[in-house]
Amino acid sequence: MTAGVWRPLGFLLLMLGFGLRLDSEWLGVANALLGFGAVAGGAGLWGLRREAAGSAFVPPAPGR
Repeated sequence: MTAGVWRPLGFLLLMLGFGLRLDSEWLGVANALLGFGAVAGGAGLWGLRREAAGSAFVPPAPGR
């Protein structure tokens, strides 16, 4: 999956985890969602950094 998929997935999992943590007694599920959301969000940010790192400079024109 690309970084564009991991970041929204991580955000969704984090928000579900925070919602469960505040409004229910399902603390185990909430903590798991928070953990998986943090990992997915981190993977998305790491992938975004890797995609942007390779294209920082414009390649020189051929023949120069």
